[in-house]
Amino acid sequence: MSFKDVMFYLVCAATWFILLPLLLVGGIIALVSYAVFSELREYLLGRTVKVLDNAAAREMARRMCLGN
Repeated sequence: MSFKDVMFYLVCAATWFILLPLLLVGGIIALVSYAVFSELREYLLGRTVKVLDNAAAREMARRMCLGN
């Protein structure tokens, strides 16, 4: 097995076991923070936003936080 092959497998392992979980956790944190700030904006401004993405993000965050 050559040095290039070993480096290739190490980079693949680093991608799967280090970078991929970081991206998944970062995506979940981004989704939850987006939903929380959407709720705060609607609460402070007293109006609802008629964009589907905000409602979907809020509903997903509620389900994730409640464990449903």
